Amino acid sequence: MSGIGALRAATTVALWAAAWQGGASADEVLAAVDDAGHRAGVRAASGEIADVTGLPGPGWPSAGSSSLLPLLRRGGRAELLLPRPGDMRGLPVGGDIAVAALDAGAVVRLPAIDIGLVPSDGQWRAFRCTGEHPAPSLGEAHDLLDVAVGQATMSLTALDVARGSAHAREMVRQMMLAEAVSCPPGTPAGASALLATSISLHALLNVANGQETGAVSSHELAVVDDALRPLAAAVGEARRAAVAAAVAVLSDQGTDRVRSARIPRQVSRRRSG
Repeated sequence: MSGIGALRAATTVALWAAAWQGGASADEVLAAVDDAGHRAGVRAASGEIADVTGLPGPGWPSAGSSSLLPLLRRGGRAELLLPRPGDMRGLPVGGDIAVAALDAGAVVRLPAIDIGLVPSDGQWRAFRCTGEHPAPSLGEAHDLLDVAVGQATMSLTALDVARGSAHAREMVRQMMLAEAVSCPPGTPAGASALLATSISLHALLNVANGQETGAVSSHELAVVDDALRPLAAAVGEARRAAVAAAVAVLSDQGTDRVRSARIPRQVSRRRSG
């Protein structure tokens, strides 16, 4: 499983990038981004990206978190990518971002400017990132989860490895608390609920991967791996679906506020006529 600190940070930045475009204040956005970790700064991964973004490049001190704001403002609807070995969808083939993206397990792609932000070594690094990997809809993600959870439960129960100890349950609870994401005001209820589910299952998978099981043979261990792998993929797609659904709504809130502000004036003119 990928490092979930990076996953929490990337999820937070994607959501609050949309809120920033939708009218949230700079203070709100920076507070949420900094609270998610990776406060060591922001830098470009190459001189080329430094020229494009205005960020400090290799050999220069990192910039502060506020330097993310111009990129998030003009980056378009942020996309969450969750690369893993064998699945690099959304990333450029052979691009410089590949190794850092795999290490982090999470990327925030800004499609309007073809930049990918990777949480790495406590800071954010900006890379060139072209590609396309649309997230599933909320309904599709729920279906994927239902199938994956059902299959994993049957496989693990058959091997008597699905019981879990009190210690393991406490570890899951602590991890869920540590990895909770601060959603911006206006996040759709369906998106926030699916995100919470994906966080819970991701914590469960991380703990399960580190626990002793009742599987004793190589065949049984392979069954456990085969059961958890599709579940992990479905959990990742659920997170991506939740973020995409939230981003679509949050990024439009600024436009909606402008429209609402115009309505009373239009009504007033009709009445005066």
